[in-house]
Amino acid sequence: MRGPIYIIPAIFILIVAFCEISFAVPLGRILEWKTGISTVVFDGRIHAEKGLRCSDCHPNIFMMKKDYRKMKMVEIIAGKHCGACHNGKKAFASNTAESCSRCHKKM
Repeated sequence: MRGPIYIIPAIFILIVAFCEISFAVPLGRILEWKTGISTVVFDGRIHAEKGLRCSDCHPNIFMMKKDYRKMKMVEIIAGKHCGACHNGKKAFASNTAESCSRCHKKM
């Protein structure tokens, strides 16, 4: 009868291990990086609330390594990186003056 008692902790450990593997960046984490004129802020929670999952962007649009610091605005406007979705059709356009402040925060 001792078998079922050990199953519950084992299941819990497996769930925790799976969640750790599934979410390389902890839920609720906000990425920030400085550009020459501002700080760009990426809030994964906002994207998750829109129904997106990590696999929607990783690794096809963004590699899992921290290569986001190499992005250029001209590439985003051309449809690369964030611009793959932020094109005015799937999500707000990245090439309008009104949308700049949605990602770029003053330093």
